[in-house]
Amino acid sequence: MFNTLALISVFVVILSLKALVSVFPSAVASVIRWKENMNMESSVKLSRDRDICSVAMVLPFCLCTFRFRLYDPSFISSMPDGGRIWAIIGIFIFYVATRDLARRLSRPHRMQQKIWEAANKSANTFFIILTLALLAFGSIASFAGMSNEAIRQALIWLSSLIYGLYLIRKLQIFTSSSSIFAGFLYLCALEILPTGILVVSDVIF
Repeated sequence: MFNTLALISVFVVILSLKALVSVFPSAVASVIRWKENMNMESSVKLSRDRDICSVAMVLPFCLCTFRFRLYDPSFISSMPDGGRIWAIIGIFIFYVATRDLARRLSRPHRMQQKIWEAANKSANTFFIILTLALLAFGSIASFAGMSNEAIRQALIWLSSLIYGLYLIRKLQIFTSSSSIFAGFLYLCALEILPTGILVVSDVIF
């Protein structure tokens, strides 16, 4: 099952390679400077290519999560590999759907539409960067002979670092059109609460 899905993910990434090459410089710039997220959202081509690439990264990300047990609560850790892969994919889709629902319910009327969209679509940009970083480090570390547990811990720290930077950039975009208090409340509703529930489910269950 893993090998089959890995081949499918490679095929999908190859199909989206042109879009990835196009969007990668702007994606890196968006990590460094929050205003670049606004510029990317203003470009129809870049925003479209970014969204295509983020969809293409879903399966590689889930397979990396499976391979190194980045999300491994007890209620799925005892499953056969095939079941565990599909459980991870299902949980990831549910997580994204939950965040999307929170975004729809939290839409502020006073904030400019382009700022709201740029802040929320920045998740796609950082997801691309996160997946590429995990795949690159995981591949190099495995080739170098690091243990799976050491790789797992390193990837968790790397994910935390990129996610923390994403929260900072998203807050900066929000506060360009609202107070820092309001921006933080939006961040809690859209990101911190759903992600916190996911992390707690891994730790407790």
